[in-house]
Amino acid sequence: DRESAGRFGGHGSAMAHSYNHTILPLSNARDKRTQIRWGIADFEHRFGRRPEGMWLAETAADTESLRLLAEEGIVFTVLSPYQAAAVRNPGGDWEEAGEGLIDTRVPYRVDVGDGLGLIVFFYNGPLSVEIAFNGVLEDGRLLAKRLIQALGEGPGDSLSHVATDGETYGHHHRHGEMALAAAIEEINQDPEVSLTNYAQYLESHPPAAEARIVEGSSWSCAHGVERWRDDCGCASGLHPGWDQAWRSPLRRSLDWLRDQLISRFESTGAELLLDPWRARDEYIEVVLGGPLDDFLDRQVRPGLGEEGRARALGLLEIQHRAMLMYTSCGWFFDDVAGIEAVLVLRHAGRVIDLTRQVFGEDLEPGFLAIIEEAVSNVAGESGRDVYLREVSPYMAPWES
Repeated sequence: DRESAGRFGGHGSAMAHSYNHTILPLSNARDKRTQIRWGIADFEHRFGRRPEGMWLAETAADTESLRLLAEEGIVFTVLSPYQAAAVRNPGGDWEEAGEGLIDTRVPYRVDVGDGLGLIVFFYNGPLSVEIAFNGVLEDGRLLAKRLIQALGEGPGDSLSHVATDGETYGHHHRHGEMALAAAIEEINQDPEVSLTNYAQYLESHPPAAEARIVEGSSWSCAHGVERWRDDCGCASGLHPGWDQAWRSPLRRSLDWLRDQLISRFESTGAELLLDPWRARDEYIEVVLGGPLDDFLDRQVRPGLGEEGRARALGLLEIQHRAMLMYTSCGWFFDDVAGIEAVLVLRHAGRVIDLTRQVFGEDLEPGFLAIIEEAVSNVAGESGRDVYLREVSPYMAPWES
């Protein structure tokens, strides 16, 4: 990132990320804000600077999420061309957008309300697909050629840019990282084009056009964001005939658990913490290895002693795990018994375990009553069975 800042006018190429890959349109507003703030704090911790852009998990977006990005000082994000609903040029009328109907070579300003705007780059969809799936990475010179061709006959200094999974380069496509390196070298040798990054490009090319986005949309689900809460038909394709009806009860069980904690956090947090929700937003300092005692000195009400400080820490760790249990891979694949869903269930189990310790209450029966409705494609197991097999054995015994 430091080297790229030296090449690109002081603008590093790294982008921040909402903290733990949650699907922001499916989060409540407070969780969205914490995910964004934690992502910014994590970026600053690792890169030593404020981020200018933020990548959203699965590019999942709604206007509220974009507004919160703008409120937190983020300048731009990257979305799929399918997520553009309408665009207009200065002085023009709104026109339908979407794949093939939007010029991805220019940035767009999205009005997110309250007088704020966020800049969106809609990436070149067809070329991104060719890189990921159709052999363009077999030859670095071909990749460079296609990227340059994508500039077309557009306006001066137009932008050619794509978005692909990082694992495309070397994992999905062996030697793909070598092809990418060769393409960069080829582009650098072409006097007619130059490499840049989004932040540097914006410095001299502020958006003139405006866009509206498709609410609750993403780059990896044709049905919006249903892949992370319903049996929408999107699946890995590894298990033909399997259904994903388990997704909905998994989402509902976690939402129930989260919502049970809100009033408890606010009431008990008011006794222990000077500002409970601010303390949660700033708890990322502890997660990143900052000094715990300094954090507690600032956040915990004076005079509570070690027991009170320990309880406050448990309260905040409940919220930390409650955020982690929404990591998106829990729904992306094919079964509630898969390792991805088990991961989010283990985070939920930790929330339940800590809730017993901090509040003296057992939320597990209510949680199991909902997750039991999630039916596995493997041997007819329920989500309850998976939880009892993969989560419960790793928890300390509970005595009320």
